Amino acid sequence: MGGIILLVVNRVYNNNTVLVDVDKNKQAIIQGRGVGFQRRRGDEVLPASVERIFYLDTDEARHRFGSLLKDVPIDITMTSFSIIEMAKKTYHYPLLDYIYVTLTDHISQTYKHLMAGKYEKSTVPDIRERYPTEYKIADKALQMINHDLNVHFPNDATKALALHFINARGTEQEDHPKEENPSTRVNEVVQSVFKEYGITRNITNQNYFDRLMIHLQYLVERLQTNEQDKRLLSQDIESDFQKLYPKSFEIANEITDKLQSSLHITLNDNELVYFIIHIQRLIQESETTSSNS
Repeated sequence: MGGIILLVVNRVYNNNTVLVDVDKNKQAIIQGRGVGFQRRRGDEVLPASVERIFYLDTDEARHRFGSLLKDVPIDITMTSFSIIEMAKKTYHYPLLDYIYVTLTDHISQTYKHLMAGKYEKSTVPDIRERYPTEYKIADKALQMINHDLNVHFPNDATKALALHFINARGTEQEDHPKEENPSTRVNEVVQSVFKEYGITRNITNQNYFDRLMIHLQYLVERLQTNEQDKRLLSQDIESDFQKLYPKSFEIANEITDKLQSSLHITLNDNELVYFIIHIQRLIQESETTSSNS
């Protein structure tokens, strides 16, 4: 029978963005110039006026979108979602769901810094040669951000954007149903431990968070080639760190234990020390002394 899709206004976010009920049994976010102007709940929207549509076809998608809108402006949220859709459709890039939160938060925080004149050049190293696809996605993402939000993110911002895709890479289920990307598993383990301790990427720790994620990527490569760092560190350094940074030590140990169990590997003491250093910088734990213990 076909026919025209019925779009009915559920909520107007602004003149250009509207939540609609689609054919009475689905919801979607639509965008288009003036699509929400003087519209009220129950009004119909002509599909021809829609430039972009995102279907919220699961409870998880609706919850995720609603949660983000509590802290992030609708235009930034939609730009982030558009970038993720672009990565999936144009580059067929598999992504874990948490990128909807991490990428949206990153774009929002960077936007705030830029508007306040507090943007700082990224300290993330350029690893374009290692991850050409992710950097192509980031280059396109930067264009979309600048166009959709009418801002000018510096070219330098592509490094941090690319890192989000590197970290959130999923597996091609249809191509490799029994094979899991080690990078994906490492990220899942670290993210689960961070969630347990309430650690999230924010304005004050974003550079250290990104450095840790880069360290994890190199760790995966070292594990695949069996080339863990074999440099000899002081035998006292681990016990010293345990006294100075007990929380970082605890978190690093849990990550190490779960990685070894999940991936069936053995990490040497150096890796534990590196985790402690990265996590200590990340959470900025107050130093303690043995006299306080």
